[in-house]
Amino acid sequence: MNNTIETILRRRSIRAYEPRQVEEDALNTILQAGQYAPSAMGQQPWHFTVIEHHDKLETLQSACKNVFLYSDNAALRETAAKDGYHVFYHAPMLLIISADSYAVAPREDCVLAMENMLLAAASLGIASCWVHSPIILYQSAGGPQTFAEIGVRFPEGHQPYASAVFGYSALPWPDAAPRKPGTVTRIA
Repeated sequence: MNNTIETILRRRSIRAYEPRQVEEDALNTILQAGQYAPSAMGQQPWHFTVIEHHDKLETLQSACKNVFLYSDNAALRETAAKDGYHVFYHAPMLLIISADSYAVAPREDCVLAMENMLLAAASLGIASCWVHSPIILYQSAGGPQTFAEIGVRFPEGHQPYASAVFGYSALPWPDAAPRKPGTVTRIA
């Protein structure tokens, strides 16, 4: 099996992090991997926002959790109500990918870029976890203002479509959960 396939099969969502920041060279490699993702018509409409400031992360974490607590989605309310729940799992870095909302496929382009970044991180031994809470927060009433108040601004005409946390795992790398059967149909 080659290294790429091994990385894909080994990548996991990690939900416990050490407080130390991702090393600069590793972060640059992860960002470069995102920039080399495919995009509709080669538009590359994305912008990558890296948040490493602890207080800004905690402000966003509280705002996201609050949106969950008052959501009309029962699963989000239940999750946010758990003792000790932290939407970013105490990771030292949040990465948000925004894109020009008038691009051909901005959401898909951002998701493809994020997957490249999640895989790049795993290949470097850096943990990650997709977190959709910043996107939910941004789409809520007052969401853009919450970001602006802590100095997080996206380029003109952009909105966030993908987000994940990154850092070094505080726990051993978990094994994969069993894959669901019956998820492939072949038509020859």
